Amino acid sequence: MTDKKKRPKSYDWYTISGEAIKGWGFAVIVVVLVAAGYLGYRFVEGMVLEKEVAAVIQEAQDLLQTVREAGGIDSYRDEYDQANEHLEKAKAGRASGELKEAYRSGERSRTLLTSILSALRLRGPEGEAMFVAVEGEVEFRRGERGPWQKARSRVSLNAGDYVKTSAGGSAEVMTVDGSLYTVRPDTVILVGRARPAPGVARQQAINLEFGWVNLGTGQSGSRVSTPGAEASVREETSALISYDEEEEVGRFATYEGSMVVAAADGTSREVGALEQVVQAEGTLSKAETLPMSPVLMAPEDNFEIFLDADSELVLTWSPVSGAESYALQVAPSRFFVRNVIDVQDRQETAAKVGLQGEGTFVWRVAAVDTNGIQSPWSELRRFRVTSATGLEASGSGPAAAK
Repeated sequence: MTDKKKRPKSYDWYTISGEAIKGWGFAVIVVVLVAAGYLGYRFVEGMVLEKEVAAVIQEAQDLLQTVREAGGIDSYRDEYDQANEHLEKAKAGRASGELKEAYRSGERSRTLLTSILSALRLRGPEGEAMFVAVEGEVEFRRGERGPWQKARSRVSLNAGDYVKTSAGGSAEVMTVDGSLYTVRPDTVILVGRARPAPGVARQQAINLEFGWVNLGTGQSGSRVSTPGAEASVREETSALISYDEEEEVGRFATYEGSMVVAAADGTSREVGALEQVVQAEGTLSKAETLPMSPVLMAPEDNFEIFLDADSELVLTWSPVSGAESYALQVAPSRFFVRNVIDVQDRQETAAKVGLQGEGTFVWRVAAVDTNGIQSPWSELRRFRVTSATGLEASGSGPAAAK
């Protein structure tokens, strides 16, 4: 009788390619040097983050004072209070040593205050927005006949302005009511005028001409129109809205919170958390349930791996009930527009990445059920590969590690 051996766990391989790994002698030297400098690197990193937190808090405080002195903030009282709240969270986070959370809160306060100040100076109480961050080719146009201009962070957008992204472009746009839109590749939106809503002084409106946007609302909600329907997105809601102009199909998915979608034929649907409706031929489907997001297991966030000591990295995540497959993306930035790995049909809850190039990368995973409905993306995590040069995409399918 032969002993039964446990089969090793199978991983598919993906490669982040670049220069070939140097000889073992060189590798040993580099590992020793990197290890010697590791503690120093962490110390310096902490000092840099502390300075960034201090700077963003000081800038937000200065903007707060400038907004107070500008006058006329009654129309933006909710946004002003949100900015002040985020600033206090930033100060508390800095005092407790939670520097990353402190920086995020400080940055959100600064962005809100900058947007309020731009609105007060340029347009008054009408609906405005502002580019928060831009990656790749993104353009905007003033009105129907203005020339297309290159988008940059902190450029203000007024009612009637268009935003257009290329296949490799994406942008974050914050409206003055505190809603944050991520305009995805191949998308055109039109900034509408703020409109009154029941129980709300003013509510920003965005027209999605085609493409798709992710959005997170603040304390006053938002309205998003497509050629076939309009979504009233409630406050404190995270959602995705898309429109395919060739198929004339819209998708309205809520990740957290809720929204109400009304179609041209008069049908209306309440869309709760982890639900979506599809608009086609002028009418709306019934609400469908979205799968849960996977939970990323390993490696931990901000994991650092030394290329000359390791040639592979295993990414793992939790299984999701009802999932038939998983989508995996790895990219050099949080916008995920230049992905080095982008697969939609992972069968297992792990993937092995071959490392042959240095850089800092982010990764995320989504579950796909038997009907092809995709969950919200998981939280993103970062990992850093050091001590090599070069990076190129390996393709979308499995590949042997080199």
